[in-house]
Amino acid sequence: MSLVASLQAKKRLPFLQIIKTIAAGVIAWYLAVLLLGDAKPVFATIAALIVVQPSVNQSVRRGIERSVGAIVGVSLAFAMVLIFGDVGWVALVSMSSGILLAWIFKLTPATAVQISLSAMLVLAIGAITPIYAADKILETVIGALVGIIINAVVAPPVAIQPANEAVSQVGADVAQVLEDMGSVLSRQTSAEVLNTLYLNARSLRAEFNHAHATLTQARESLQYNARKKRLSQVLDRESQLMDRLAILVTRVMGMARAIRDNYDDSVLDEPTITEISRELIKAGHDLRLVVRDLGLPAIVAPHPDTSEIPALTKPIRVLSPSNENWILIGFLIENIRLVRGEITGASED
Repeated sequence: MSLVASLQAKKRLPFLQIIKTIAAGVIAWYLAVLLLGDAKPVFATIAALIVVQPSVNQSVRRGIERSVGAIVGVSLAFAMVLIFGDVGWVALVSMSSGILLAWIFKLTPATAVQISLSAMLVLAIGAITPIYAADKILETVIGALVGIIINAVVAPPVAIQPANEAVSQVGADVAQVLEDMGSVLSRQTSAEVLNTLYLNARSLRAEFNHAHATLTQARESLQYNARKKRLSQVLDRESQLMDRLAILVTRVMGMARAIRDNYDDSVLDEPTITEISRELIKAGHDLRLVVRDLGLPAIVAPHPDTSEIPALTKPIRVLSPSNENWILIGFLIENIRLVRGEITGASED
């Protein structure tokens, strides 16, 4: 990875978030000047800049970390000056003591760093007195409160869209693998194609885990949001879909592996394999409809076209397979039955 790539984010923050961060810093500065009379309220501005986060929940957490870190750090620096006097190396002792203290009480890494920074900054900026130490703590609390309020009141950020996209992509990719399995069972297929099919199916697990994490982040972003009740209903529906997709991912991975490990050209001669192939393609088709009906973008694959009518309408008519293929045929039929139940909702009855 290049140095430039390691410094750059994958995408820019929303411009509104940048404006909110700048506004929080400016407001915190002048508010601290007004309330505390400090000509250079650096602590207030730093706190406000740090606290404006991508979600209100994160802002509250960071505000608490910043405030607790300032209280402990400034108090620690004041105590060290009383004990050792106002000498340069006291800053290093305060920094080291702050980190050790955070470790002893199992504080978060951000809080540990904040304790050390607050202690060193307060020692570097001015002479330690009780009034000066109290002012720096109040500055930090003012800045943290300003950051939280600005982030919560001015277009509070939510992570709904990334969750929508992640969940719908999982649904679309599961549907794609179902359709691909149907396709490879309809014609002669190479070992490379079968292995690619299996690898695509295996990748669904990591994709599902990512979508699940994104959904969790979306819920966290609503924790202090005024629209929490309405937006939570959207996430509830997506969570229910994810429960169904969890089962489908497991089924699809098993079916893809069974096809890869047990396929040979004689499977194409089985009377039931054509119906199995069609049923898999129908399952992919109907899963896209399930995703779309929840208001999510049901990404349409070029094969087959997604119509408005569900295709899973009747069970497969099973004819006796040959001795060589009965395990694969039986395994696929049972899993198609279970997949069908998850897609149509029959498994919930």
